[in-house]
Amino acid sequence: MKRSTLFVLITLLTLPTLAAKVTSVSVSVTPPSFDGVCPKLFAFDGIVVSDAPGVVRYKWIRSDGAMAPEQSLTFKVAGKQPVKTTWTIGKSYTGWQAVQILSPNPLVSNRASFTLRCGQRTCIDPAAFEIRFEIVRRVTQFTGRVRITGVVKNIGNAAFSCSPGAVQASAHLYQMPPGAAAGGTLRGHTDFSTLAVGGTVMVSYERDWNSSSPSEGEFPPSYKLMIVYDPDILLDSNTANDDCNTSNNSRSRSGTEINAMLH
Repeated sequence: MKRSTLFVLITLLTLPTLAAKVTSVSVSVTPPSFDGVCPKLFAFDGIVVSDAPGVVRYKWIRSDGAMAPEQSLTFKVAGKQPVKTTWTIGKSYTGWQAVQILSPNPLVSNRASFTLRCGQRTCIDPAAFEIRFEIVRRVTQFTGRVRITGVVKNIGNAAFSCSPGAVQASAHLYQMPPGAAAGGTLRGHTDFSTLAVGGTVMVSYERDWNSSSPSEGEFPPSYKLMIVYDPDILLDSNTANDDCNTSNNSRSRSGTEINAMLH
């Protein structure tokens, strides 16, 4: 090997390696603001950019003074890598979170700011509230005319309202065979397009009843009240007709309680 070639090789091997450098770091938050029921989780996403391979040490810092443990990123080549964290807050608050680069060079990201305003969630909640049994006319000790009434009530904190001209909700009253959970015979229905907070919609059905007969006395039917919505009600742009709690949209009551009234 020529002396000049050997000198160049030794020089290259002994040159100092350039250290990696974090050239930028940025953070965003989702959502940037929120009004509603607390606690609320905020998600923070950061991007760290390095101009060479190396190890980057960093930590999250935030507006309340709390700091997360030190963490590290390994860059095999120059480029960018994501960093993530979350923050769950239980009361109204305005704050921020940022990334602080500790090495190979000190750097601090932008502050990803957010605002949380805790309050009551808007809830439109028509519910199958009750089924009433009433003796309209008693004929004998065990027979008479009875009225079955289903009551739908908006127990939420905001009014239910369909778009103008649209009727997308109905209260259905079914007579169910003994022991049946599904099926039944529709005995009445009442459509509704608006329902104020605390407002009610009723659907009624009358029939003759004999508590001493096998069909009513021994094997009485039950009655089921259901709220039925247009299948597309959640697809329109009207949020004033969105039921926040569909778990209370049906209620049943046994006809044995009518027998107790006619005895």
